[in-house]
Amino acid sequence: MEHGERIDPRWRHVGYSMLLAAVYDALFAVAILFFPAPSAGLLRLELPDDLVYLRFNGVFLLMLAAMYLLAAADPRRYRGIVIVAVLGRFAGFVYLGTVWFGGGSATFLGLALADLFFSILHAVLWLRARS
Repeated sequence: MEHGERIDPRWRHVGYSMLLAAVYDALFAVAILFFPAPSAGLLRLELPDDLVYLRFNGVFLLMLAAMYLLAAADPRRYRGIVIVAVLGRFAGFVYLGTVWFGGGSATFLGLALADLFFSILHAVLWLRARS
């Protein structure tokens, strides 16, 4: 997109949904990287003894948030990221829902539903923008 060029309103809504997802993931990343104990307590999750892999996931969440920001700025150009977000969030829903269904904390159900929300939101807005 050229400087000053306006984004089609349908694509702008896709961008807003990606921005919302970027903020969500960035907040989780900051919580994991800098406040793991209070965050685990707030979410009622057990904190692992070794925080290396947990904090490494925080790094990946920051990378994901940054990629989402690309799609937020120009969703039509980076529509591939939007499609990956739809599929990835749905996979997160399935995985976290399975963890909860298998006896995991109710927190996993909440996180699963958040991923489902983002998956559906991105998909609906992407489909509308394409039409």
